[in-house]
Amino acid sequence: MTTTRIAHGIFVVRFQTQYELASTFLRFQEHYESSRFRNRVFTLEQYMDWYAATFGAFTYFQDWSGFNVPSTAFESFYRGLFDPLLRKEERLLRRFRNERAPYYVIGIASDDDLRHELAHALFFTRPTYKAAVVAAMRGYDTASLKKRLASMGYHRQVLTDEVHAYLVAPAGSLGRGVRRLAPLQKELRAIFRRHSAELSLPATARGQAGGRWKHSAR
Repeated sequence: MTTTRIAHGIFVVRFQTQYELASTFLRFQEHYESSRFRNRVFTLEQYMDWYAATFGAFTYFQDWSGFNVPSTAFESFYRGLFDPLLRKEERLLRRFRNERAPYYVIGIASDDDLRHELAHALFFTRPTYKAAVVAAMRGYDTASLKKRLASMGYHRQVLTDEVHAYLVAPAGSLGRGVRRLAPLQKELRAIFRRHSAELSLPATARGQAGGRWKHSAR
């Protein structure tokens, strides 16, 4: 696990394998954005049971390849509400214990996922970026895409952010009903390029045609 600060308030944590990545980030990520567990305290076993019951099997470590966690999601962990922690959770928390909030932590095992996660980071850490994204989306009906995301387990509070990041950096086919959002996608990508260039983010993240989406199967 290696940590790199790529812009003010934005960190990328890289892992050698997707399993190491997903097993480290699971409770942080789902405490932040799960439709079932957002803002709740839960054990790994409770989450595994719910995931298997909801999606047919516990395949989380294979399903998810990129993670994005705002500093607000770490607060309950630092307060001891999730004790006992896994060793890998403790290790990640130590990296940011003395970091001044707000900040954003991206977790990846492949740079293919970086662009999507950077879009989330900019949405959280840069008010001007968020305002531009929200203004661009205002004139479009994204209800069908939000419904699709909600069915995959995202909490309603993060759907606008997820729609925007998905359009900036999609995976494979966008699916039925998303093609009509091509003008919005073009506009959001232009906003992303403009803001990422200003922050001197990695050229690969600014220029990718589109990395993998956070989830590839669910």
